[in-house]
Parts: sequence; structure tokens; C-alpha cells
Amino acid sequence: FKDIDGAKVGMINGLLNDSGIPTILKNFSGGSNITEIPIPALYPSIFVLDASKVSEARELINDYFSAKPEPGEDWVCSRCGVTVDGFLNECWSCQAPKEIS
Repeated sequence: FKDIDGAKVGMINGLLNDSGIPTILKNFSGGSNITEIPIPALYPSIFVLDASKVSEARELINDYFSAKPEPGEDWVCSRCGVTVDGFLNECWSCQAPKEIS
């Protein structure tokens, strides 16, 4: 996958773990790389620990990246009053959860 940053690596790792696929993260410190020159060996990586789960992991990752969220209607945060995009379930400003009516 191209353009996968540390945040996406962490999210994908959580998706796999929540699905019962054991993983280990490499080069995932949350900080920046040592150099400004891209060195693939230093990129954050996810390793699936159970070889029998690799196909399932790939399928989950492909499904995640091919899914397009259906936007809902924009909503107004009851805590801070800002307008929030409909596809978000949490206020971008104050992190209050979307109230379901």
C-alpha cells in the first residue's frame, strides 16, 4: 500500500487485532524517522504472527481501503456548537460523541 503513515498503520493494526489476527508492529515509535530521506526499512510495518491468517488480514485491509463511507447529514455538536461533517461520529473540535436521536 502506498502513502501509509504511522496513524494508518496503528489503525490497521487495531482492525486486525479486533478481528482476532495477532500482529506485531515494527518501526512504530509514533515519532518521525531519523532521516528525511525515505528508507523503506525504517517504515512502520505490521507483521501477522499466524501465517494461516495472512490471507484474511489482506482481505480485511483491502476491504477497509476499498470501502467508501456513506456520509450522513451534517450535525451540530451539542457541547460546543460547531457544525460537524455527517460522516464523523465525534466532534472534530471538542471530541464529543454524536448524539443519536
